[in-house]
Amino acid sequence: MNLTWIDWTIVLVAVVSLRFVSLSARAHCKSVADFLSANRTAGRYLLTISGSMGGIGVISFVALFEVYYSAGLPPVWWGLMMVPIGVITILTGYVYWRFRETRALTMAQFLEMRYSRRFRIFAGIICWICGILNFGIFPAVAARFIIYFCGLPDTFSLPGIPIHFSTFASVMALDLGMALMFVNMGGQISVMVTECVQGIFSNIAFVLIIGCVLYMVPWTHMVQALSTAPAEASMLHPYHTGQVKDFNIWFYLIGVASSFYTYMSWQGGQGFYSSARTPHEQQMAGIISIWRNMPILLLALVLPVAAFAIMRVPDFAVQKAAADGALSTISNDYIRTQMTVPVIMGTFLPIGIKGLLATAMIFFSFTCHDTYMHSWGSIFIQDVVMPFRKNPLNPRQHIRLLRWSIAFVAFFAFFFSLLYPETQQILMFFAITGTVWLGGSGAVIVGGLYWKRGTTEAAYAAVIWGAVLGVSGLFANQIWTYFCGKPFPINGQWLMFLAMVSSLGIYVLISLLTGRKHRDANLEKILHRGQYAVASEAVEVKQPLRSAWLRIVGITEQFSFTDKFLAISLIVWNFGWFFAFLIITGIHFTIGTSMEWWAKFWHVYIIMQFLIGVPATIWLTIGGIVDIKALFKTLETTVRDPSDDGRVMHEPEEAPQPTDAPSDS
Repeated sequence: MNLTWIDWTIVLVAVVSLRFVSLSARAHCKSVADFLSANRTAGRYLLTISGSMGGIGVISFVALFEVYYSAGLPPVWWGLMMVPIGVITILTGYVYWRFRETRALTMAQFLEMRYSRRFRIFAGIICWICGILNFGIFPAVAARFIIYFCGLPDTFSLPGIPIHFSTFASVMALDLGMALMFVNMGGQISVMVTECVQGIFSNIAFVLIIGCVLYMVPWTHMVQALSTAPAEASMLHPYHTGQVKDFNIWFYLIGVASSFYTYMSWQGGQGFYSSARTPHEQQMAGIISIWRNMPILLLALVLPVAAFAIMRVPDFAVQKAAADGALSTISNDYIRTQMTVPVIMGTFLPIGIKGLLATAMIFFSFTCHDTYMHSWGSIFIQDVVMPFRKNPLNPRQHIRLLRWSIAFVAFFAFFFSLLYPETQQILMFFAITGTVWLGGSGAVIVGGLYWKRGTTEAAYAAVIWGAVLGVSGLFANQIWTYFCGKPFPINGQWLMFLAMVSSLGIYVLISLLTGRKHRDANLEKILHRGQYAVASEAVEVKQPLRSAWLRIVGITEQFSFTDKFLAISLIVWNFGWFFAFLIITGIHFTIGTSMEWWAKFWHVYIIMQFLIGVPATIWLTIGGIVDIKALFKTLETTVRDPSDDGRVMHEPEEAPQPTDAPSDS
């Protein structure tokens, strides 16, 4: 076993303390809107801390470990191409602002407002099936991380019971059981509060862990190891990666396109999409998320690079031998690849630091699992079951039904993880299972929010086509390998791209062909604008705006002085890295850049991220605590609306409405 009693004490005290925190949220959950979206009362710090915890689970870390351990630092470089995408979407309010204006509790509720009730049910079914399949391997990966990092045996027995229990199944059951307890206790309120507390702990722990690893594995040793890669599969020089198969420039170029197309389409964290006090608070949460995620992303980079050095540099021969011994016991090649970094770190990190990392990863497992269970369980009830009911349930009955659905998702994930044989890298599995829903939903959501001529027929066609491609990709690798003896030539990322382009074209084409039969959608009504505005969510003018440049970049009268400072900091930081990407690219193709130059560049990059992450952690810790107190105070006096349960009170007209001439778009 890798952990000592000191490490286990850290884990136990942290988990028990979290249990007491979760109890504080239960009394505040009194309505369906409370359970689904914390009655839309969350502040920016609570949203960004808990949202990032829910969206980044252990499986995300393991997936990134796979990327950086096999490809080194160049993937970070190609990721800089996507930097402007985040800034543009956050400051312009792309998709999320309009969705929040609809006051929908789920995305499919908006789809009913915009298209039809039947399409809501259809989309809800596709989204739910896609979601639980995607979630199916989460518990398995998290359990394996805990087992191999902690050095737990394959089986164990209890005193007086002559039966050997599977450690893998037991860890999954305990993990899912704890997550289920948190989410069913107070719904989205409990999810956000517990995840915020876990996020505060994890960020502090990550700063300490990163500092320890950078001290124990000197940068010179990392460079020495990374330099052993082949010339055209460099792990330092991003422009010498022509032989890298999957995680190359095309992987990230497709990622740039999909980040626009699928923005907010994935519903794994749908509870957070409707929990903000106002659209502006949602916007500010996105702005400060870059500082919140800095220690998380840095840890995901530093650990695999350090692990690679441990396995390549002679100074770590003892730790390498221990890691090799543990890895040799894993027969499945894909699982051995996934668990390489956890096994190495389990044999390398000192006492106390191992306890912090184990606790943080257990927390990330809880937070991701309860977020996904809440999302997929809620979607099934809200968008598949409830639309069939003529009469609404009372809040207690409705919440009870939601809890049973969430429990089913936990049971499904347990047995799927137990039985499904993993045959590909995690990010490729994500891309394939995600395509089932994401392939067509991006066109439907963006088109529905911004284009009044998009039709229900087009929405059906786009989602069906995307689902067909996604399901085909889910089994293509196994079938192709069986008959051809080699992997399927199109990976999950390329399949996703093909589904996006073709589904978007289908949506536009069919909307134009069928548009004459329908009236244009009343977007003013759907978005609660003009005469349909909700008084409680009126725009608050905090400071007059005199600069046209600020308005161009998305900074409006709603921004206070502090808000403007944070927004401008986001622009300067992100576009600074993007311009560095462009300038260095130009230098490389004119003057040229050496391997030694890239080694220095990456050293500066890592140190800068670490130094900024320390004060950001302190700042966000204070903000998170303040927002939790504000949430509880608001919920104590909030007047609940029993009809605010996800129903669409005025169903859109579904019958054809002929017109004499096509409407203007």
